[in-house]
Amino acid sequence: MSLSQSNAHAQILFPYTHGVPKLSTRYLFLDEMRGLAILNMIFFHLFWNIDSLLDIPLPWYHTFGARAWQLYICGSFLLLAGLCIHYTRHLSRHILTLAASALLITVVTWFAGSQTLIVFGILHCMTLCFLCYVVLRPLLQKIPAVPGLIVTLLLFIFTYHVPQHYLGLGAFQIPLPSEWYLSYWLSLIGLLSPDFHSADYFPIFPYLFLFLAGYFLGKFHLPDWMRKSHCRPLAWMGQHSLAIYLLHQPILYGAMMPFFPE
Repeated sequence: MSLSQSNAHAQILFPYTHGVPKLSTRYLFLDEMRGLAILNMIFFHLFWNIDSLLDIPLPWYHTFGARAWQLYICGSFLLLAGLCIHYTRHLSRHILTLAASALLITVVTWFAGSQTLIVFGILHCMTLCFLCYVVLRPLLQKIPAVPGLIVTLLLFIFTYHVPQHYLGLGAFQIPLPSEWYLSYWLSLIGLLSPDFHSADYFPIFPYLFLFLAGYFLGKFHLPDWMRKSHCRPLAWMGQHSLAIYLLHQPILYGAMMPFFPE
């Protein structure tokens, strides 16, 4: 890894910014992509609040288009997390920060009520993805970027419907045994049990493969134009994405409180 790479992007998806100077070699375009995903997430959760908590039906929110929108948001987070892992200098600190934030989300939403409880959301998924990366790193480093990227994307597509009890896509489907879907804790990897509930749910399968696709993307050389900022507000949001993620729903709830049904 070159010196410019090691200094380029000291943070992963939800960067730990305290004490990290703003470097001229930072890839600000990646911050902007993260910031754009965070902005979309805020609006996505705003509409979820309106539909689910205010009981104001938004039929389009339950369509394929809304699902694709959600996939873009979480896919951006995971791809960027895997990509930027090549530039982080404090991997263990990032993992601990994500794990603590995920635990905080679960505790807070547990007190807020079962409808908002998040047992295994994007932060939980990302924490386990990083841990999987740590275990698999010796193998991943030996795999070239192009075949690694192609295989992980194909595996993401192939395992996308694991929570729906099958592998494959379209007419090509391989059913999975119902007996695999009885354990509450196996829901974390995608074998969704009937008694598992999480307002946000991002199991390891298929989403680990998006994270690993980002890792293989990070093996490619990034062009110099990505160092420049094209929208500073988005870059700022990307650099403070963890704080925004943790605070956006309490702020939305507070602003919507007068409109909640009795």
